[in-house]
Amino acid sequence: MAEDLVSWNDSYSVGYEIIDNQHKHLIEITNELFLGCKKGKTAADVAFLKAVRQAVEYAKIHFRTEENVMQQIGYPGFHEHKGEHEVYLTEILHDLREFEKGKVSPFELARFLKAWILKHIAETDKKIAPYLVKI
Repeated sequence: MAEDLVSWNDSYSVGYEIIDNQHKHLIEITNELFLGCKKGKTAADVAFLKAVRQAVEYAKIHFRTEENVMQQIGYPGFHEHKGEHEVYLTEILHDLREFEKGKVSPFELARFLKAWILKHIAETDKKIAPYLVKI
C-alpha cells in the first residue's frame, strides 16, 4: 500500500515459498510499526512494544527456518549468514532497552527494520537462492 514504509517486491523472492512468506510477514510487522508511528506518540509507543516483541519472536522462528534450510542444502555461507541473524536480534533488544530509557524512538526502529530487512533479504538471502534447487 502507498502508506507502507516498505512493500514486498518479487525481486526479493528467494524462490522458496516458506522463506518468502516469512519475509513478507517481517515486512508486515515493520509496516504496522510505521503506521502506529503516524498516529501519535501513544499509538507509536504501543506499536513499538508490539513490533519489538513480534520482531524478536517471529525473527527467531524465521531465522531457525532459514538456518535449517541452509544446513540442509549445505550452504557455504551459513556461519556468516547466521551471524547476521544474531546481530539483528542483538540490535532489536538494544533498541528496546534504549526506548525504555527514552533514547530511541519508534520511528528509528521502523527505519532500522526497513533497512535491515531490505538489505538482508535483497543481498544476504538472495545468495541462498541458487542453492535452493537442491531441495
